[in-house]
Amino acid sequence: LGADLAPGPVLVVGLVLFGFVFALNSAVHSYLVLAYSDAERVSMNVGFYYMANAGGRLAGTVISGAAYQAHGLEGCLWWSTALVVAATVFSLPLPAIVHAGGEKRHAD
Repeated sequence: LGADLAPGPVLVVGLVLFGFVFALNSAVHSYLVLAYSDAERVSMNVGFYYMANAGGRLAGTVISGAAYQAHGLEGCLWWSTALVVAATVFSLPLPAIVHAGGEKRHAD
């Protein structure tokens, strides 16, 4: 936001891009929950996923509000970037998915 651009349109374009990435990410998460689930525990795993997702959204809302109050919009965006990097690092060691035919693949 230090460039000579109008902050309103920049923020709107950023939010649209975020919404697009969020939709793709949500679809991948739904696939991964099903891919990592045992056939007998799919409903329990999906339920746990939605419960954890709701808890994560609540925590994210509280943390983003605190970050915005403490550091402003730019600080909030830096916190967001740091947490996306952390999520990426924590996702790297996920085990390969074993499909019904015994085929082993990474979820990419």
